[in-house]
Order: sequence, then C-alpha cells, then structure tokens
Amino acid sequence: MKSVSSNTKMFQETYENLWPQVYQYAYYRLQSKEEAEELTQEVFQKVFQQVKKGNVEEEKIRAYIFTAIRNTIYDTWRQRGRSPKVVELNQVTEKSTPVTENHMLEENMVLREALKKLPEVYQQVLVWRIVEGYPLNEVAERLGKPVGTIKSLQFRGVKKLKEILEEGGYFNG
Repeated sequence: MKSVSSNTKMFQETYENLWPQVYQYAYYRLQSKEEAEELTQEVFQKVFQQVKKGNVEEEKIRAYIFTAIRNTIYDTWRQRGRSPKVVELNQVTEKSTPVTENHMLEENMVLREALKKLPEVYQQVLVWRIVEGYPLNEVAERLGKPVGTIKSLQFRGVKKLKEILEEGGYFNG
C-alpha cells in the first residue's frame, strides 16, 4: 500500500495534467465557464479524498476522474431539471467550400439536434473522437471500455447520426 504522501504526489501530478481536459469536457457539456470550473474543482476535491484514503488505483485515476465529472454533471442536471447541451459541430461538416455564417449556424443546429437523438455513449464518443480529436486509447480510458468497443461505438454512432440526418432530409441525394 502506498503512503499518503506518495498518493498525494501522484494526485498532484494527475491534477496538473488532467485539469485542462476535465474542465474542457465540463465546459462543452455545460456551456458555462463558471459552472465548469466549479464542478471540475468539486470533482478533483472528491477524488483527492478518495486518493488520500487509498481507494483509487493509480493506473485507473484518469478513468475515475472522467467518470466522476460525467456523473457530477448528470447529477447537476437532474437537480436543476436541465437537459444536456451539445457542443458546436462545425468541424464535422466535410465541405471544403466556404459557407455563409447563417448556413453554418443552420448546419450546427441540425447537427446538434441530430446528435441529441443519439444514445449518450454515442454522443460522448463522437464528441471526444471527432469534435475534440482525442485518440482512441484516451476515449477508451475515459469511458473505462476497451479500444475495440470505442471503435464500434464510433462506427455505429456515425452510422446512426447519418441515418438521423437522412431521415430529416439533410442530404439531398
């Protein structure tokens, strides 16, 4: 068993390395800087208490932190009766020609609405992989799932998103 000071040092390094990523995830989900900062800090404080007690294995701390922030955000939404906000998806469009700002806004609205219709796990994988550009192994670690499962979820999520968009008349042929 590690000493408390060893656990504290490990946590400090993890905190410094993960704070920006955890905050970014919270911000994308909440769309509020203040709320994202508050919940990110709250999660790190809770996780630190568990680390001090020796309840978190060092190799699993990243997954533990991302699970904690996800659950904290969901709890916050439930308490406040809020529904999730989805990130801007302007990076998802594959068009190489410039489009007008209004057209881009319309596309973002359509994509956001389509993404909301996907199961939460598909939303998470697509946002982390496509929008934020995280590698497969990091998304797998965040969700506590094997890389092969993330590949499958991404494939099925993109396929389902395309179906939703086609049903909505987004593709003209």
